Amino acid sequence: MCARWPLGPVCQSCYSDARRQPAICPRCERRRVLIARSRHRRVCGPCAGHPDPYACPRCGEPRSYQVRGLCDRCTVKDRLATLFNAAPDGTDQYVHMRVALADCPEPGTVLNWLRNSRSARLLADLIATGRPLTHADLDATATASRSGARVSDYLRGLLIAYQVLPERDELSARITLHLDRVTTRHPDHAVLLRSYVRWSLLPRARRHQRLRGGGSKHRIRWAYTRINVAADFLATMAARGLAIGAVTQHQVDAWLAGNPGTRYEVRDFVVWAHRRHHARALEVPHRPKADPVGLDEDSQWDLLHQCLTDAGLPLDVRAAGAILLLFGQHLTRIAALTTTALSTADDTSFLTLDRTPIPLPDSLARLLTDLTKRPAPTGWAANTPSGWLFPGHLPGAHVSSAVLSRRLAAHHIPNRPARTTALVALAQELPPAVLGPMLGLHPITATHWRRRAATDWTAYLAARARGDQRNTARSE
Repeated sequence: MCARWPLGPVCQSCYSDARRQPAICPRCERRRVLIARSRHRRVCGPCAGHPDPYACPRCGEPRSYQVRGLCDRCTVKDRLATLFNAAPDGTDQYVHMRVALADCPEPGTVLNWLRNSRSARLLADLIATGRPLTHADLDATATASRSGARVSDYLRGLLIAYQVLPERDELSARITLHLDRVTTRHPDHAVLLRSYVRWSLLPRARRHQRLRGGGSKHRIRWAYTRINVAADFLATMAARGLAIGAVTQHQVDAWLAGNPGTRYEVRDFVVWAHRRHHARALEVPHRPKADPVGLDEDSQWDLLHQCLTDAGLPLDVRAAGAILLLFGQHLTRIAALTTTALSTADDTSFLTLDRTPIPLPDSLARLLTDLTKRPAPTGWAANTPSGWLFPGHLPGAHVSSAVLSRRLAAHHIPNRPARTTALVALAQELPPAVLGPMLGLHPITATHWRRRAATDWTAYLAARARGDQRNTARSE
């Protein structure tokens, strides 16, 4: 027995459930811990003539199960007052954040964050400095360790969503910060690496972000890899007493053989260096890639039918799976779709993946419409409006492609095979000039898929012809 209430003795499990999840009293219709009984139904203490030992003395709401004395909301307000009173006098930098957290629909989430999270402790440390908070302050804390970078990124998302910090070009900022870290380790190559990033990597990353949208994490990792490999290549050649202009093809080949899995990415740098007359014409092959493996047609259609009709699947899994199976989109772009991508004209629903609105079948249109109408997620994400079709757990952020991939895989929807099959099927029907603008593919990529579809079709016809010849031979 954990407690003795007016309704009788209570075990630990029932006590915890009642304290953690107060219910609406059927008599007074107020949210209370139901500790008494009246006419064969549970009610709060006052409705049965007993005092309520779990009422907050300040507002009357049920006291917090996490801390003693007050309810979650009153405790949150007190802790927010302590946290933000250390802010510089006369600044309204934290006004929106303070109001939003105090009025959060689920104060228990905020209380957990204030009490237990590293990001809340980091915010308290930054506020305690007495200076207005900037992106540079968070960048400085992110350089200590990988875990420190995750904490600062998490806090940055909150601060931007709550208007404490302005939005910034995260792609350029992250690439520039990484470049600074690399050039600190390789100061002798700083001028060349900075030129490479400024005139080659950054413009292409920005152009890709502007034209194709989607999350920036993939492009950031893409730039990180090329910066790291270029720095490693220059440092290795310098250790052998060679400047970049004196490196020969034999030395490049020997360096590639040392770790071919990652070093093929240096191709981007050596091509740029030759064009800028820093290096000779050096050949670095493209990294070999295995041919993508697709699904058979029956499996593809079975999965699509399941996504469109199976109400037992989560709504976001059904919608993301249907877009993947029909249009072969990268999960990074599916995750970053906004509600404005879905439009209606003349009783027809359209989905815009790049520049061309695509008419949708009625079943998929209903599915995506239901997705836009579903209730806002609980926790942090319920606290700020977001225009994402697939909202994430942070305010103002969409779900990450990694999380979406895991959700699809948990319901046996394979990402890459499904995308391959969808693109091959579309490339068989549409020319590259139509496929590219419709799906946001680069013209070369669209041509590649068209060629692959034609190859697959030719192989099928050849196999069919051989089968017909064997059948004819048997009949003779």
